[in-house]
Amino acid sequence: MDVFDFLNGLSPWWWIAAALALGTIEILTFSFFLIWPAIAAFLVGILLWLFPEMSGAMQILIFAVLSAILTLVGRQWVMTRKPTSDNPGLNNRASALIGRNATLIEDLSGTALGNVEVDGIRWRARLDTEDGTAATGASLQIATADGMVLVLKTPA
Repeated sequence: MDVFDFLNGLSPWWWIAAALALGTIEILTFSFFLIWPAIAAFLVGILLWLFPEMSGAMQILIFAVLSAILTLVGRQWVMTRKPTSDNPGLNNRASALIGRNATLIEDLSGTALGNVEVDGIRWRARLDTEDGTAATGASLQIATADGMVLVLKTPA
């Protein structure tokens, strides 16, 4: 007995219903993952309509392969269509500070973390080189941001 015998003679509408169910869950969760298996289920339903004698094992195999391929290709396609922003630092406060000056609240040496102040707000910071040092009260330029840690240009 084949494990997928229960799928033999199945109406294509079951696959279409599965596609609609997965699509509905996708709409409710915004996961951007279930859309690809939903499309695969829809395509299996169409193939089953075209080839009604398709075995249950073949249906599952086609569904699995299509789901994997559509997920890989679809994710890549979505990533290439990511919208660009006129203000890329809008929701990243640390990167919005790049190019500004920060005042050291404590001595910094090497790449150890310390505290700086920018516009009265305390930030975690480190120097951009391992052999640099900077004294309390120094004003250093923010070179980049590593997450929420500001990376300061080492004084010359």
